This record gives sequence, structure tokens and C-alpha cells, in this order.
Amino acid sequence: MKKMLLAVSVFCIQFTQAQTVVTFDDLTLAPNTYWDGSDSTLGFTSGGVYFENSYDFQYDYWSGGFIYSSSTDVTTAGYTNDFSAYTGTGGNSSQNYAVNYGGGIDFGTEKMLGSIQVTNTTYAALSMLNGDAFGKVFGSPNDAQGNPDGTNGEDWFRLLIIGKDAQNNTTDTVIFYLADYRFADSLQDYIVNTWETVDLTPLGEVQFLEFELQSTDEGSFGINTPAYFALDNISYGTASLNKLSSVNQEVYPNPSTDKITVKSPKGQINVYSLSGELILTQTTDGLQEINLNTVQSGTYIIETSTSEGIARTRISKI
Repeated sequence: MKKMLLAVSVFCIQFTQAQTVVTFDDLTLAPNTYWDGSDSTLGFTSGGVYFENSYDFQYDYWSGGFIYSSSTDVTTAGYTNDFSAYTGTGGNSSQNYAVNYGGGIDFGTEKMLGSIQVTNTTYAALSMLNGDAFGKVFGSPNDAQGNPDGTNGEDWFRLLIIGKDAQNNTTDTVIFYLADYRFADSLQDYIVNTWETVDLTPLGEVQFLEFELQSTDEGSFGINTPAYFALDNISYGTASLNKLSSVNQEVYPNPSTDKITVKSPKGQINVYSLSGELILTQTTDGLQEINLNTVQSGTYIIETSTSEGIARTRISKI
């Protein structure tokens, strides 16, 4: 199954080694239950992060923001099952996870984000797979009422993760496709049914995360695809108090299969994983070759610390 992740790349970023992970397992839930905000608390905190919630007491339903859940229901279609992840578990096979229906996250102060795990809800996934009264069957050229909708069946459902700093300015946006039916080979079309890790480091230093769901299946009131997704395991660290200096650092080739060369002032080179783990360290006289033969494929941070300041560069090991 092929999955597409689009992100605006940034090459010089700030990075933090100490990471906190929001797992939602610090919230008390019995197995196969959920909290929906009906206790009037208007939100909850997990892993030091606040998640807003709205509940409509007139009509007695969760009306927006976040809930947390341990539901394992992957078969019940429709809005009465808007609290279940399509995986049947939380990320990394844990019990608890969260579900989003609009609303955002407040980290309290600016943080450097690492990653987030996301997946479809059962409600959204079964709507796309089988259709319902409002949503079409993905891959069909027709809408839910059986009329041609102009898509030729090339449907998609995607999540926009929008970072905002303490002044509420947008820092960047990461886009993740929760479903994609645009492939020439229809066997590659997919609806995400596993927990997928999304890199959030392109967002830089953020205090707030906002989420937007978009779909090719649209009507006069917005998208017809149920605008829900599930999330878990948000990693973040304290943002650096010192902005990066103007130290020049060149890293090449990028991407690399085995060795990279780092051109910078004299100092110390550290290689970090995106989770903040120190992979290796060595000194440099200004032009240093780094052997990545023993490092797994992925994205890493090359940090050079010198008497003039610090420079950091994202690189890909393939």
C-alpha cells in the first residue's frame, strides 16, 4: 500500500533532544469505552498538552474538538460510531487514543514537535469504502445520489496539520493523505487502516496545532466525507531559547546512501534522530566525512556546534 506525505521541507531548523510523548494512556478509561465531554469539563490534558472539547447539552452529543477513546469497534458504520479508530487499538497497540472533530491543540508555550501518529476513524473509513447517505464510495465516478460528480473516481481525503506560533502566526503546514484513489494502478488505491507516523519537524517552533480535513467529495455544506480522524503518540520537546546563529553549514550529498561530508567552522558534529536520540558525535576541523553505513534509512538532524554558534540541517539516509 503506497501512502503519500507532502510537507514543505526546511533544511535549517532548531531541534531539541528531550522529548515528551502524549500517549493518552495517562487518562483513565475502561476498555472499549470513551470520554466525550458530557461532564462539562470542556477539554482535557494529556502529556502536559491541552485538548479542547465541545459538547451540545441541548441535543446531547459531542459537537467538536477532541475526545479520548479505547473503542475497538471497526465494523459499525455511521455517526453513532464517531469515537472509534479504524485500527481497533491505539498507536503501537496501546489502549487509548484521541479522535478529532475540529478544534486544535494548545501546548502552553512554543514547542519543537517531533511526530504524530494518525489513522482513519471507523466512521470515515466505512463511509469512503461503502458510501452512505451523504458520502460517496471512493473510486466511483458518481456521488452518493448516483450522479456523476466530475472526479472520474480519482478521490482523496487528506489531513492538513497547521502549526502556529505564540502570536498565532502560521509557521508551516504538513499534509497527510488518509485515502488516495488517484493511482494509475487501482491496486495502489488505499484507505489508511493502520497507524501512520507523520513528521512534524517542518512546522518549526509552535504553540498551537490546528487541523483541517479536505476531500474530493464536496457538497453545498462542505465535505461529505465524515470530518474525523484519530491521533496518538504526539512527541514534542521544549523549544530552544536561543535562535540559531548565522553559522554556515553545508551537508552533501543529501540524500545519501552511506557517507556525508559536513563543511562548517571547527567544532563538534552531532547526528540526531527525529525523536531526539543522539546517534553519533565527532569533532570537525572544518571539513568532516561522516559514515552513516550503520544508520538505518530515515531522516536525521546534523548539528554542528562551534564557538560562533550552532547550525542544524535535515538530511535523508536512503
